[in-house]
Amino acid sequence: MAPRQDKGIRMVEPARPAWDDLRIVLEVARQGSIYGAAKILKVDHSTVTRRVAHVELVLERRLFDRSSRGIRARPETEELIKHIQMMEVHAAAMHEAIGLSAETRTRTVRVATMEGLSSGYLARRVEEITLGDPTLRIELFSNPHIVDLLKKETDIFLSFFDPGIAGLVSEQIGEIAIFLYGSERYRARHGLPGSRDELGAHRYVGYIPEMISIDSVRWLEEILPDANVAFCSNSVIAQRSAAVAGTGLVVLPAFVGDESPALFRIMPENIRILRPVWMSVGLDQHLLKTIKQTAKAIARIFAADSKFLLGEAKSSEARSLSAYTLTEFDPTETA
Repeated sequence: MAPRQDKGIRMVEPARPAWDDLRIVLEVARQGSIYGAAKILKVDHSTVTRRVAHVELVLERRLFDRSSRGIRARPETEELIKHIQMMEVHAAAMHEAIGLSAETRTRTVRVATMEGLSSGYLARRVEEITLGDPTLRIELFSNPHIVDLLKKETDIFLSFFDPGIAGLVSEQIGEIAIFLYGSERYRARHGLPGSRDELGAHRYVGYIPEMISIDSVRWLEEILPDANVAFCSNSVIAQRSAAVAGTGLVVLPAFVGDESPALFRIMPENIRILRPVWMSVGLDQHLLKTIKQTAKAIARIFAADSKFLLGEAKSSEARSLSAYTLTEFDPTETA
């Protein structure tokens, strides 16, 4: 006898958006455009449009308002976006916990900061940041602009100011000193200022004014507002090279200027500027062990190098990491 079939009512599972589709919705919200999201996700823009439309169909609601200025999440979509962000963080934490990195078997942390800090300092500290971990890859992103951590442009942002942005955890991890430098070539051609009153008679190297997006690097203007700038560049390394060649005097962080034996400080007892160093991490990244550990390592390095960064010690005299302790940067404790 054939088994009796259940003639009861069959329950139909309600349609739910797939995670891959939700990730696309999240990226569109972050980038504010279909094309921007497609570029980040490395898919065709028509795929992004189709997936967003599918989620809207499943949820029976419109998620975005579209205008000539781009795409913006509707007010009632904001709560959904927050949930998708947490799903993304938990998914990343799960992958991290099981040691999964499909392409490279490595864990990548991107650190963004100004060129001086990246090229002149952090690049020489990468081995200490990774602590010899062969599975950790550091991407050091030199950027003269404010980087948007909320759009996941980077994981950790170092700057000379507190961004003061909701959704970020920021902490001052150190301080740097900036001095006026000159070279023997410049001295031979133009002499050197002997006092602040004589600064106006000299030539200088500095930043391109209209390309300065962070006011905290306007240190030449702070010393001499009407400086006669003979050469300008958005690269602090290029400025140092021009100063070495005798083009002009230059204002540099100590860890950049002191690295060139051809440069020397001018009136360091009278001309010295201090800048704080702030580290920022997205609040929703606190579940990711790799990012948290990298942030702690950077904080320890800045604390250990405090005298070097203030121009009070040469790099070789700076420190041994094991000799210093610091309350470690922890977003969960600061939040």
